[in-house]
Amino acid sequence: MGVATIFQKLKTRDLWGYALGEGATSITMNGVNNFALLFYTQIMGMSPELAGAAFAATTLYDAITDPVMGTISDRTNSRFGRRHPYMLIGGLLLAMLFFFVWFVPETFQGEKTLFWYLLILNILIKTAFTVFVVPHTALGFEMCRTDEDRARVQGVRYGFNMIINIIFGGLGWMLFFPNKVSDDGTVIDGTKVLGNYLTMGSVLTVSAALLVVLCVYATYKFAEKGLVKDDSLSAGDHVKAFVHDLKDVYTDKLVWFVFGFFGLAQFSMMVVSQVQMFTYVEYMEFSAPEKTFVHTGGMVGFMLGAFLLGGLVKRLDKKKTGYAAMTMGSFGCLALLAIFTGGLMAPKSVPLFMTGDEAFHLSSVVFGLFQTMWWAGCGIIVPLATAMIADLSLVKRLKTGEVTEGRYAAGFSFFLKMASALGLFVTGYILKGVGYVSGAETQSADTLDKLALMTFIVGPILMLFSFFVLRKYPITHQVMANLRAKYGQEEQ
Repeated sequence: MGVATIFQKLKTRDLWGYALGEGATSITMNGVNNFALLFYTQIMGMSPELAGAAFAATTLYDAITDPVMGTISDRTNSRFGRRHPYMLIGGLLLAMLFFFVWFVPETFQGEKTLFWYLLILNILIKTAFTVFVVPHTALGFEMCRTDEDRARVQGVRYGFNMIINIIFGGLGWMLFFPNKVSDDGTVIDGTKVLGNYLTMGSVLTVSAALLVVLCVYATYKFAEKGLVKDDSLSAGDHVKAFVHDLKDVYTDKLVWFVFGFFGLAQFSMMVVSQVQMFTYVEYMEFSAPEKTFVHTGGMVGFMLGAFLLGGLVKRLDKKKTGYAAMTMGSFGCLALLAIFTGGLMAPKSVPLFMTGDEAFHLSSVVFGLFQTMWWAGCGIIVPLATAMIADLSLVKRLKTGEVTEGRYAAGFSFFLKMASALGLFVTGYILKGVGYVSGAETQSADTLDKLALMTFIVGPILMLFSFFVLRKYPITHQVMANLRAKYGQEEQ
């Protein structure tokens, strides 16, 4: 019996139940992306390029594990379904391993030792993430019947990602990293206090584990239960299945349009997200409330973009929605370039009011508003690309009759992680290239100017390349409707 017969059109509560799983990955992966580079450079004393390399070095490993997980999940038969057992095990392991990012055993001292610790831990984290996210993404593909639903479910998924990131990331500056004033009146930056990271790690670990359990429970009704395990396949059969699935995805020419478009966009997001953290602290010299306002504003922008996706796709189709998102995001970054590096406004300009012992400046409001535009565009692009991959998995399933969602989800997961890892790796060398000195109390004026320039210009440049890839993508609402008519599937 096909998925079209089993699964009906999604209800709102089903969208949010599915999105709970994205909350768990938001806590763990955004927690690493937002704060780990700061932790290992400012607290542990690692050089930024070595820390970035440790987080980025598992890309080739992901190239194997993601498609393996896609094949395993697609071809699993169990009374608990083909997705949910992996989601539960992988999600709980991910939460546990995240804990050890911050609680580094005392035996791991010195830059080289820390590098190997981070490298091995990152491999384990990526494995757990793959075990969870590939089946979870595939489940999201399977739950949808219509083009609009495939956009809606991804929009709510990534929108909830940002809700969680606002709570634990944006508000994290105030919740976990408030600045303190020493006895001599010196302001102590909260991101340079070890205990703050340990508190954050404990709270986020528990929260991630809870969201995993709730997601598995809320979506369990969508599992294809009662399947009988087939023990007749040999090891050779499993290898053949893996090779078949790998070839099936990577010989699909349409997949490469989405991978290329999204890979460039995700790489630009990762670089901007990493470099901007240093721009907050070093160039703009934001206070803790200003960091919270600016960082949370970006997350709110991403969230709003994601929630708008379903309506935009319904009106504009997917390609034009992508054009609009890239234009809006790039405008936000270029406006910041003109304002702050073009001399229209300086950091810490025009105090508006006091927050405790520190002033809240007009410059932080301007920075936050235009950065929100960048992240709103990104909030449209990420779920849009995921929905495009869901379309392609349906096209393949219509043509072949095979369960394909896992292998397509795995391919997308790999490209997402590859772009993110490359962004982390490149960020380390960007920091080195602009002259950033790890552990220094202050940075040179030239370094700060270059840091701001990279924050504002990298995103629009990469989005331009992404635009030229997207414009070649041929799938539209009408194309999908024609395929359904040809293969006898109707939307409900």
